[in-house]
Amino acid sequence: MNEELQIIDKLDELIFWTRFTALPSFKALLNNVLRDDTEKIVYELSDGNMTTREISRIVSKTRNKISHVTVANLWKKWYVMNLVMPAQRKGRFKKVVSLEDIGIEVPEEEK
Repeated sequence: MNEELQIIDKLDELIFWTRFTALPSFKALLNNVLRDDTEKIVYELSDGNMTTREISRIVSKTRNKISHVTVANLWKKWYVMNLVMPAQRKGRFKKVVSLEDIGIEVPEEEK
């Protein structure tokens, strides 16, 4: 049991340092890829539970009209760039990290 706890501690430390070293480049990538507030909101809403239609409906209420096809295309683009990952429900994606967690401002109406 003690050996298992040591392994878990080492893995936690490894995860911490991996995230720490990757954070600046990941943040810069997000800043370059998410071109406007609409895309930031789509990214934030990508939680793996909502459909493309649900996200497009929410975004279209407060921002420029956006189609569910556009949301799906953004997910495909972001998946190739490792910015989202497949969710448990087939065809849905979830963000890797919340924008606020890495210091990127989320548009006010989304908060």
